[in-house]
Formats: sequence, C-alpha cells, structure tokens
Amino acid sequence: MVKQVCLMKKNRKQMTMETIPDDIKTVTYQRHTHKRQRAKLLAAFPAEEVHHELTDRSCPDCHHKLTEIGSYTIRQELLFIPAQIKRLDHIQHAYKCQYCSQRNLSDKIIKAEVPKAPLNHSLGSASLVAHALYQKYEMKVPDYRQESYWRKMGLEISRQHLNNWGLKCTEYYFKPMYDLLKSKLLTQPVLHAEETYYTVLESETAKTYYWVFLSSKHDKQGITLYHHDPHRSGQVALDFLGKYNGYLHCDMWQAYQQLPNATLVGCWAHVRRKFFEAVPQNASDKSCAKQGWQRCTQMFRLEKEWEKLTNEERYRVRQERLKPLMKEFFTWCREQEVSVLPGSKLGRAINYALKHQETFEHVLLDGRLELSNNKAERAVKSLVMGRKNWLFSQSFTGAQTSGAILSLIETAKRHGLDPEKYLNYLLQKLPNEEFLNSTTLEAYLL
Repeated sequence: MVKQVCLMKKNRKQMTMETIPDDIKTVTYQRHTHKRQRAKLLAAFPAEEVHHELTDRSCPDCHHKLTEIGSYTIRQELLFIPAQIKRLDHIQHAYKCQYCSQRNLSDKIIKAEVPKAPLNHSLGSASLVAHALYQKYEMKVPDYRQESYWRKMGLEISRQHLNNWGLKCTEYYFKPMYDLLKSKLLTQPVLHAEETYYTVLESETAKTYYWVFLSSKHDKQGITLYHHDPHRSGQVALDFLGKYNGYLHCDMWQAYQQLPNATLVGCWAHVRRKFFEAVPQNASDKSCAKQGWQRCTQMFRLEKEWEKLTNEERYRVRQERLKPLMKEFFTWCREQEVSVLPGSKLGRAINYALKHQETFEHVLLDGRLELSNNKAERAVKSLVMGRKNWLFSQSFTGAQTSGAILSLIETAKRHGLDPEKYLNYLLQKLPNEEFLNSTTLEAYLL
C-alpha cells in the first residue's frame, strides 16, 4: 500500500512537469539586505559612546585582579532628545565719546545696534512663530492641539496667541512676499489651476473657495500660490489672472473659459478617470469603457517614456506619435457615441471628451505642456489635508492668512528648502528692513 502511494505521487509530479509550458519565464530577484540599510541609516547620526564596565574587577572564584583584554560594540541605538525652550536676553551696550561730550552741551552716546523682533512686546520670536506655523501648515497640527504641546514644554500660551502670530506676521511680512510671488507667477508661460471648497464661519454662504495657481514643473522659478475668495465664479479667475496670455492647465470648469487671452489646456487624467469609472465589474477587453480607458492609458505611458526629453524633442515626438493616437481616440469616440446611452457613465465620458476636444488637443502645441493637471491637484491635497484638521477659519482674514503662509511653505518645498528654516529666516531679516518693496524683497525670494 505504501509503495502504491509513492508511485502515485511520483506519477503526479511527472504529469505536473509535463503540463508546464516551455515559454514560462523564470523570475529571479535579489533580496535587499536590511542590515546594510540599517547601518547606513545609523551612520548618518553623530555617535556618543556608552561604556559598560565592571565595577568589581576581581575574579569571583580566586579573587585575583582581572585584566581587560578588549571591548566591542554590542548594540547601536538612536536616542531621542526632546526640543527645549531657552530665554535669550538681548543686552544693548552704550558707549560715550568723551572728546565730543566735552566740546558740546550734551553727551554723545552711541548704542550698539539690536536686531528687531518680528512682533513687539510679544512672546512670538522668529523661531517660535516659525515652528508654530510649520506645525500648523506643514504638519497639519491645529492651534488647540499646539496649545497643549507648548504647555507640556512649560510655555503657557493660548491658541488665540498662536492665531494672532500668524495674522500679524502675514500682515507685516508675508503678504508683501506673496504679492511679489504673484507678480512673478503671472509672467510664466505655463500655469496650472485648481480650486476646492473651504469653510469660513463669518461667511454668509456655506462654502468659500481656495484657488491654487502654480507654475509648471519645467519652470526654474517654481511658485505655488493659494488664493482665497468667497466665490467660485469666473470673476475670481479674471481678477487673479487678469490679461494672462500663456497656457493654463485646468479642468473644464466654466470659470476658466471666461479668460480672454489664456490658452486652456485640458486634463487628460479627467478623461481617463471618467472612462475608468464607467468600466463595469469583470469587464472583458471588448468593453467600450475599458477600451477608452486603455487608449488614454497608452498616451500616459508614452508621456512617461518622454519625461526626460527636452521640450523641443518632446514636441517633435508628440507630433509623430501622440497626435495620431489622439485623432484615432476622438474618431473612436464619435463611432461609439451613436450606440451609447447619453445619460450612462460611458455616454457622459464620451460626451465630455468630444465636447472639449479642442482644449484637450492643445497639449500638442508646446513641449512644455503636460498631459494632466495632476500637479495642481497635488497642491490642493496639501490644503485638503489641513482642512480635515483645522475644519474652518473664523474670518476671511484668517483664510487669506492661511493661503499666504501655505504659499510660502509650498514654494519653499519646490526649491528643496526646509520651510521652517525659511520662515525663520524671513522673520529674522524682514523686520530689520526699512522698506518692504519689490526691490528689497527680491533678495529674499527663493
């Protein structure tokens, strides 16, 4: 019986080997050595040695003296050192000129120059304010949670103080920087735009809106600006962009279509998303919705291959390969339109693509343009994540303040800077400038 079972197992193994196709590829991979990654990570931090030695250096058996024969590292660990607050006393020294004082009716006193604080008669020093703003707008920690955080460190300060720091520093220093960045942004040839809702308690409407305007990834002066407005109408786009005559990546919201001089560039990610949402479960490759989604995906796959090309090379290959694909896609959409219900998800996807065909084809006009507006949507995400924690702003001034601070933080990040250090730098330097005009502020741009 045992011999029969063994034969059956052997035959089953032979049958399994015979049924394996010859064209199956053998996939091999190499495991990453976690030990090397850990050692590389630990080597980046300064080291401090802790020696563990015997206090009684005598043999427990014969009680003779022990001789040390060596030592070695048994374990490496990282030590967390909490932040601390210390007080700086700025002491101004005064000097008297004896020679001038003897020859004049009054003494001649000269005092050493003392750098100005960002906020007079306030606990808000440059470093404290910068850290509080970084915690709120980058780490998304609201004021009421920061209040307990500062109290834990021994600083009794209220959320009203924290909120006031942001309001006053924006009014005095950040708003002029924001205005200068806006003037430079409007000179860029390619922009992205997106908008999202926001809640302001003093507003008469249930929702207000943040508009995000930013330069393209090919722009060396990377700028991201958040503009708050009570409305989402086309007048907001007209007021902010004015007579802007460059390329504007956006969705098909009617507000952007009121811009008289801008060339709108449609987002193909929206087109692909609509076809993807129309794909039924367990759909075959013959599904019209899946075919439309695959056609859009093919365009994005090509764009990823061309990512490292120059603008001129990208423009050329788009004319050769992407333009025929787009023409074929819109021809296919017209063929499917006659047999698809207009109110269905697929019908709406096809209608959306055909209705704005010209705008979607504008990406072929310049090699600097992008196939999607995802850059603006990622910028909006930073605000949306904060909105989930802050919930609302009390006033329109508070919402505009948040927009200005977020603009400086996100712009600094685009240039590879630490946003907290950048805010600290501005709050140390700008209070000592006599005039905050465009000429003065130019030196503090990123």
